[in-house]
Amino acid sequence: MFFNIMNKAYKSLWVPICGRILFKFVSFIEGKPPAEKPTYNISDVINIETEDQSNIK
Repeated sequence: MFFNIMNKAYKSLWVPICGRILFKFVSFIEGKPPAEKPTYNISDVINIETEDQSNIK
């Protein structure tokens, strides 16, 4: 249950908020403006289910 709460908080709060903050610094970090805007959609990237993550050691 705790993991589900943390997972949802990560996907709905941490990634969009911190992603937008980091996006402001991309041109400074890379030395050039970004080629395309980020999507902040990590549901396609992370395919590990909650039950499978609890089995990872």
